[in-house]
Amino acid sequence: MEDYIISVNRIEELQMIKDIQSLESIMERARRAIIGGAAVILVRESAGGKQEKFDAITDETGFRQYRERVFRYL
Repeated sequence: MEDYIISVNRIEELQMIKDIQSLESIMERARRAIIGGAAVILVRESAGGKQEKFDAITDETGFRQYRERVFRYL
């Protein structure tokens, strides 16, 4: 299975507008990737569109912790 890339810029946008449905959809795809043996790669996009990787999640425990941080204040 192919690694799943999450743009934290997009996550932050969805958090600001409280789009829980879209966040849930992204998290479900990421969860399936991890269960399938792939990694979830967290990237931040610069203004020029360049993606810079800053973290990778490879297990369900790490994913659960990330998911909790995303939904903490919603």
